[in-house]
Amino acid sequence: MYTEAIADAPAFSASSLYNSLDKIAIILKQNVQAEQQNRRISPEVLNELRNAGFLRLFLPKSLGGLEVDPLTAAKLVEEVARYNTTAAWAIMVANTAIWWCNRLPEAGVEEIFSEGADTFIAGGFHPPMQAKPIDGGFVINGRTPLASNVHEAKWIFVTAFVMEGESIKFNNGIPEIIGVFMKAVDCNIIDTWHTIGMKATDSNDISAEEVFVPNHLSYPLVPGFSPNQYYTGPLYRFPAIGASIASLITPVALSVARNAIEELKILAQRKIPFASAVSIREKGSAQRKLGMAEAFVQSGRAYLHAELTACWNKILKEETITLEERARLVLAVTHTNQTCQQAVDMMYSLGGTSGIYLSNALSCYFTDANVIRQHGFSNESRYETAGQVYFGLPPDLPVIVF
Repeated sequence: MYTEAIADAPAFSASSLYNSLDKIAIILKQNVQAEQQNRRISPEVLNELRNAGFLRLFLPKSLGGLEVDPLTAAKLVEEVARYNTTAAWAIMVANTAIWWCNRLPEAGVEEIFSEGADTFIAGGFHPPMQAKPIDGGFVINGRTPLASNVHEAKWIFVTAFVMEGESIKFNNGIPEIIGVFMKAVDCNIIDTWHTIGMKATDSNDISAEEVFVPNHLSYPLVPGFSPNQYYTGPLYRFPAIGASIASLITPVALSVARNAIEELKILAQRKIPFASAVSIREKGSAQRKLGMAEAFVQSGRAYLHAELTACWNKILKEETITLEERARLVLAVTHTNQTCQQAVDMMYSLGGTSGIYLSNALSCYFTDANVIRQHGFSNESRYETAGQVYFGLPPDLPVIVF
């Protein structure tokens, strides 16, 4: 039963997560290579994250979760990613989906978490599938890419256009979109995740064919909403771009860049580049690039944390987050993501031919950074999104208003 599952949930705190991380760090590191080869997170790593409470960062306390603030989540994800980016990505997936349950009716929340607080939800946000209204709910059809950790999921979250016959339903010129939660067993996994980096995130396509979703497992995807009784805390009034991207994805980019810097510093101690008489660390060009990379990473972290803190403080005061303030969050995640990739690129360049070998960690950091930089919510085009807001134009990223 739902109530029994929540009552049996162990208690966690942010401090207990840091203590647990010290204990499981070796396990996280030991599984990296195997996970890259298998293109999935290892059961051992996922179990360690689950047992330590990392999959409950954004779960309400009323459901047995931690309900941590966005800055605490960002710091925890960054720490995990230092040891294992796949593990950090799984934390992001689980907690992003949990956060989006804030709009469900109580009956939907209770069904999803009826088997326990650690129920894993995967999903994709774009493009929307199609939802045909019928008595009691919707019939879902379509295909959505980039559903990370999809093989671990009990439930799948997607967005869907509400249909009128064969056409999309419009309200005041705006397409009607809903968020829906489908049982994973009702969906198909399509093996598409063959990539240059972030290989173990299992971010495959999913498809639905005539999947029925009852009304209590769906909600209108609109900016304004009344939270269900389980999701009443300030965390669930935080802007979506901050709760998912700023708190859970961008910290992974920070760790990848930090790891690349540390790896290059080790290599620079001993390597003498071709046609050079001195080691890498003694070359002025290397010193300059290292300094620039450090500036990129340190300023990116400070920028990200400052915007998260400013927004969170306004939420705690129950003040309205303006569109321009939301654009500042978009800028923070975009600029941090892009400059972290630049920092990694400089370290990869300094490593010379050493970085082209799969046995060298620089090669992994390079490819991971170049995959993360393309994320739809923090790629280079999001600079334009922020610029549109500053010019007083409608933003091209609809989720910014959520």
